[in-house]
Amino acid sequence: MSFLRASTSIAGLASSSSSARCWTTFRSAAALHTSAVRSAESHKQRTARIVRKTNVERKAERDQLYEANKPHVVLGTRPGDDAKWLNCDLAKTLVSEDELAGLPAPRPEGEVQAPEHLSYGLDGLDGAETKDEQLRFFFEQLPDASALAEVDVNLMDKLGLVRGQDAALNPEDKRALVMLQVREQEKAKQLARVVDLRNANARGISFENRRRIIAAFSPTKEVTDSGYPEVQVALLTMKIRNIWSHLMQRKKDIHGRRALRMVVHQRAKMLKYIKRVDRHRYDRILARVGVEPESVEGELVV
Repeated sequence: MSFLRASTSIAGLASSSSSARCWTTFRSAAALHTSAVRSAESHKQRTARIVRKTNVERKAERDQLYEANKPHVVLGTRPGDDAKWLNCDLAKTLVSEDELAGLPAPRPEGEVQAPEHLSYGLDGLDGAETKDEQLRFFFEQLPDASALAEVDVNLMDKLGLVRGQDAALNPEDKRALVMLQVREQEKAKQLARVVDLRNANARGISFENRRRIIAAFSPTKEVTDSGYPEVQVALLTMKIRNIWSHLMQRKKDIHGRRALRMVVHQRAKMLKYIKRVDRHRYDRILARVGVEPESVEGELVV
C-alpha cells in the first residue's frame, strides 16, 4: 500500500511540473479534434461553392446586359438604335411638324410656288389624278381660265380677232388684261398658302399622315381602305409615338398614360393575330414599322 501511495504522489508531481507544457501541446492539437475535422470543407465542396458563385455572377451579368439592351416597350427599338426607326417605311411615310418647319418659306413675290406637301387630299393618293396633274390644274390652268372668264365681252372679241395675241391690243386693253392676270395670280398664291401642309394644325397633319399610312400599307393602295391588320398596326404605332411625345412634355398627364397602355396592348393583340395567321407577314410588318419582336411579345409592362 505504501508503494502505491508513493507512486501516485510521484505521478502527481510529474504532472504538475509539466502542466504548462502539456497545455500548450493540447491547444496546438485542438485543430485535429474530431469536431474540427467534420466542419472542415472538402475540396469537392469548395469547388462546388466556387462554381455556384461564378454561375450567380454570370447570371447577374446576363440579366444586366439583357436589361440594358432590352427594346423599349413603347417605342419598340433598342437603346441607341434609333436608325431602325428612321430607316423603316413608317418613318419615311410620316410628316412631322419639325420637318414642315424646316422647309423654306415661299417667296412673297414672283410666280406661284406650289407647296411641297399638300393638304385637303391634293396629294394624289386617291388615285384619281397624280400630284403633278393636280398642281398643274390648280396653279397653271385654273388661274388662266379664271382670268379669261372675267374678261369683258368686248375685250374677248378683240382677243378673238387677234387670235389671242395680246401684243396686238391697245395699251388700255393690255393694262386691263394684265390686271386680271395679276389678280388671278394672287388668288393662286392664296390658294397655295391654304393647301400648304405647313399652315395646318396638328389635327390636319395627323389626318394627312393617316391617309399616307393607309395608302402605303394597304394592299389595295386606297386611302379609304383601313381594315387590313397591317394598316391598323401602322396607325397604332403612329398614335403610340404621338402620345409618347406628348407625355415627354407633360409627365403628369395620368389619362394620357392610361391611353398609352391601352394602345400598346391593342397593337400587341393585333400583331399576335398576324403572327398566328402568317409568320411572314408578322416579320415583315415589324420591320416596316420599326419594332423589335421582344417589345410586343410576352408580358408588357408600360
